[in-house]
Amino acid sequence: MSSPDMGSCHSRFRLRLATQALILASGLAAVGACASGPRLSVNPVTPTPTNTYHIGKIVWYDLVTDDVPAVKNFYSELFGWDYEEIQGREAAYTVIMHDGTAIGGIVPMAEDSDRDVSSSRWLSSMSVEDVDQAVEQVERLGGTVNGGGTDYPDRGRLALVTDPQGAMLIFVRATTGDPPDLPVGSDPIPNRWMWTELWAHDVGAAVEFYGALVGYQTETFDIPGDADYQVLMRDGRRRAGIIHLPWEEVVPNWLPYVNVTDPVDVAKRVEELGGAVLIPPQPGIRSASVGVVTDPSGAAFAIQKWPVDDNDSGGRP
Repeated sequence: MSSPDMGSCHSRFRLRLATQALILASGLAAVGACASGPRLSVNPVTPTPTNTYHIGKIVWYDLVTDDVPAVKNFYSELFGWDYEEIQGREAAYTVIMHDGTAIGGIVPMAEDSDRDVSSSRWLSSMSVEDVDQAVEQVERLGGTVNGGGTDYPDRGRLALVTDPQGAMLIFVRATTGDPPDLPVGSDPIPNRWMWTELWAHDVGAAVEFYGALVGYQTETFDIPGDADYQVLMRDGRRRAGIIHLPWEEVVPNWLPYVNVTDPVDVAKRVEELGGAVLIPPQPGIRSASVGVVTDPSGAAFAIQKWPVDDNDSGGRP
């Protein structure tokens, strides 16, 4: 995603991401960890055991939301996603399905009478070698541990952390192994996740932090409108990107991308279905192939067409 000339959507984008940073610990604990043990029963990240791990790969996405019915209808109409429910001790966990494949989950956020804005957001789960060691490393490197390691029998061991710049992330060591990578050279599947990007105030510091944490190497891409777009590499595969976040009042975020065939049409549908367009697809940003939107509960994500018409090399899994 390029650093855009925001125009009229600048203030909306700043407000939305700033409020998303104020997630309540009680809501996050549902997908991370809590002192009393797991609150939800959750599915494995891959139903067929692979028993292989891709350290540094984003292997799962959870939507923490204050309006489960609204977002289920939104994503079903927009991307054709289906759902399966798992009833847990305190609440139901919704598994997001696409063409028979589990691709994410939905977690109901705990109610809070003092919250006057939505705190819904997508949380990305990163595969790590050892969750507890990664948690200790986060603390040593200046980050914050929101929930220490907790075991979920089907999902694996999880921990919720915040990096030194404020971006939240879940660590996971999956019980059944990580989902397999797409074959090299193949294109992402439409209406599924294709990429994850960290929007950070200090790109260099973020590269150093995650490099020390996961052992990433980096590739630098010179993309029009982007200042040194960084791609995080591990074991020869591109795992995520880092882009400069130009607004100091906005807390850094990990932003997931969905592959779509027509971003302009999808952006229109987002608004028709009750969501909002924060950065519309426009010619000055990757040939109008990408945009940033929110669902009706306020959770932000990006939409992008692949391949990009101008042969942009960024944002490819």
